[in-house]
Amino acid sequence: MVPEINLLPQFERHKSSKLLVIISAIVIGLLLAFLCFQFFTLKKDIKSLESEETQLVEERDLLSAEVSTIDNGDQGTHSSSVAFVESVSYPVSPLVDEIYSLIESNSYLRSYQFGEAGILLSVDFETMNEISSFIERLLNSAYFSDIKVETLSTFEPAGGQEQTKEEVDEVNFDVQWRYSATIQLDINQSYLSEGGTR
Repeated sequence: MVPEINLLPQFERHKSSKLLVIISAIVIGLLLAFLCFQFFTLKKDIKSLESEETQLVEERDLLSAEVSTIDNGDQGTHSSSVAFVESVSYPVSPLVDEIYSLIESNSYLRSYQFGEAGILLSVDFETMNEISSFIERLLNSAYFSDIKVETLSTFEPAGGQEQTKEEVDEVNFDVQWRYSATIQLDINQSYLSEGGTR
């Protein structure tokens, strides 16, 4: 009979299995630590989001209550609306006539907008001297209490013909640049309410 000889020692097999168990325990421990960290972080985020949600819900309720009070509030009667319009209305024909009488013939009134207490003009001029003389005439007019030049810019008038790229790059000395001004006129309400005299 042949004796059984085991050349591998017994403790080597146990050592490798112990190492595997230790590594597995470390990995599981790290995984549990990561999950615990995530749990507490998310729990804190949920609390802050819940408090923010509560605050936003209260703000929404407050704003909806304001909207409902505005909607249900006094809308005004027809007579109060007419009284309001009459209090802020003024005759515009004398003002437009006055502006056209003060503007020079070679200037161009692009637009005008009437506001509650004034007029916003957009006017094109050929020279800076025309702008200053127009503003001086406006200041001397009894219809207007204050004049402010909001913007002043230059532009090249369109010749009515399409230009090629080479013509656009060339400097044309025959064309005189024009000036565009935006002017705010404050209306002299007392003079206008008296009917205005020229």
